[in-house]
Amino acid sequence: MCGILGCIGNRSLQRKHFDSALSTLAHRGPDDQGVCEAEGVLLGHRRLSIIDLSRGGHQPMVDPESGAVIVFNGEIYNYLELREQLERYGHIFRTKSDTEVLLRAYLQWGAATLEKLNGMWAFAIWLPNQRKLFIARDRFGVKPLYYTHTKGSFAFASEPKALLSLFPDLRKPDSLAVYEFLAQGLLYTNGRSFYQDVHVFPIGHYGEYFAETNQFRMTRYWDYPDEKKISISNGHDAIEEFSALFEDAVKLRTRSDVPVGITLSGGLDSSAVLAAAMRKTAGERVCFTSVYGENERGESKWAKIAAEPYGMLPVEVEATKDGWLETLQQIGWHMDGPGYSPAVYPLWHLMREARKQGVLVLLEGQGADEALGGYPQYAIVAFLSLLKSSTSISALKRARNTWGNLCATFTARWALLWLIRESFPSLIAYNRRHAGAYMTLRQDFKADMEKHQSQAGCFQSQLSNTTYSPVNQRLLQDHSRNILPGLLHYGDAISMAHGVESRLPFMDYRLVEWIFANGDDVKIRDGHTKWVLRQYLKKVGQTRVAERKDKQGYPTPIESWLSENNGAAVRDLLLTPEARVTQFCDPRRIGLLLDRHLAGRAGAGSNLYRLISTELWLRSCFHEKNSVHRST
Repeated sequence: MCGILGCIGNRSLQRKHFDSALSTLAHRGPDDQGVCEAEGVLLGHRRLSIIDLSRGGHQPMVDPESGAVIVFNGEIYNYLELREQLERYGHIFRTKSDTEVLLRAYLQWGAATLEKLNGMWAFAIWLPNQRKLFIARDRFGVKPLYYTHTKGSFAFASEPKALLSLFPDLRKPDSLAVYEFLAQGLLYTNGRSFYQDVHVFPIGHYGEYFAETNQFRMTRYWDYPDEKKISISNGHDAIEEFSALFEDAVKLRTRSDVPVGITLSGGLDSSAVLAAAMRKTAGERVCFTSVYGENERGESKWAKIAAEPYGMLPVEVEATKDGWLETLQQIGWHMDGPGYSPAVYPLWHLMREARKQGVLVLLEGQGADEALGGYPQYAIVAFLSLLKSSTSISALKRARNTWGNLCATFTARWALLWLIRESFPSLIAYNRRHAGAYMTLRQDFKADMEKHQSQAGCFQSQLSNTTYSPVNQRLLQDHSRNILPGLLHYGDAISMAHGVESRLPFMDYRLVEWIFANGDDVKIRDGHTKWVLRQYLKKVGQTRVAERKDKQGYPTPIESWLSENNGAAVRDLLLTPEARVTQFCDPRRIGLLLDRHLAGRAGAGSNLYRLISTELWLRSCFHEKNSVHRST
């Protein structure tokens, strides 16, 4: 797990300038750094030592025979199996690192290597004999990668801030990205970062840059599978198949030369990760859970219940109220953009504590909700599909029982609200326009951005698969665009801010492919979400967790903090002459949104948080001389 930076073709770029840009990624790799410099080529690396702690893992790594050079951020979990294959082809390894395995795999198989990898990655390989750069990102974008392509050069980095350091003229907000975020809560759609001309490298793609012609071309190497025409009807078979894939995903992700811990909320996802780790690997795992003080214990009760069968007691990490706005501003700098989830705050404290205790790798449950249907909207979509297909008395009875289970899981009030929301999508748009962050936008900004949005053809990322059921279709949207990319981004940014590696078993491509290839029944049955995961938990003795219905995730009190002293913190941040978000938003309308929040209107706090995170990002990542650039 590291930070990478490279620039090809810019012969006027000075080494000291490149070194300065590389230093902006020091938090990603506090253990080592290296730069490879050749004619018109600069490749840099900051290292967090996880596998092969010796100098053998130093990067940039050069192949002595071909001269190929690699910079790599991530982990290849099946590197030992790939190494054995390559040794049969005659490759001789000089290190114990997965980086050397990756480099030699590419030299053996070329782009086809990507299909063989199980892991998370963003890497670039310079081939001097061809004057070509090969660059790739993992299937789901667990590891970040950004690039900029100018008339004379190509540059890439793990974080935009390094590219902005190389090319200061790029330090301009991408107004359309800001609009999509504030108006619709979307992040990183259509390859947009929050900076103009700094592009998000697409997930599941590789690129080839040819230095002599300054040409760059992109190729997709992975896509979501088609859904099987016949779902697994035998529940036992589904549970066994899921168990085998999931436990192997967890086992592979415990390969490390440093301690591996677990973030444990006591919910289905993290409890399953803990159970699989204890079943398939040796040794005790340190678990961390978030609390907020004596009166706000978060999920500590359930974390203790999940850890109890293994004789473990989770480490409680307090996300203190002290300096919370200053911390959020630091987070804005590390994220290089705003975010929609205040869960970044407790995660920041948790990752910092893990680093202090020397636990440099943490297994997390991210990615399960968007694949296995963990949110209420998926259960409602399944219920609506069931209603449409209910043509017999028995089918209607099943629909009635399903509704009863939904009400028991989410309460009747929330089940009804979600039913109305999913049945009348226009209500969502109406609510956004009249009660969300959208209502605060300046009229001229909205008009300008809506015109550019229609011209840019946004929202063309992975959105549909004609073989999918309605539930799988909705999951696909959220897994590939609407929700998960933003969660992966903040998870990586916050963990790497403290030099901690986050590993996600639910993002194992074999598991994701199995889940999406199968129909709704492995995800939602009779109104119960995450059906196969709940069955797995029961199988491994975590029945209490499997049957809980009050999962909070990482609940944060930030929304209540925003209300204190009649919203004084919000007023001081957003309603002063120094506020930068007012270049996009009308102060009077921000005041109306604050009033809605103070009055206890549902959803107002989360929309207010979007504005605050945008303001803190603008303050963190832009200097006074930089003005908002309106055009796209």
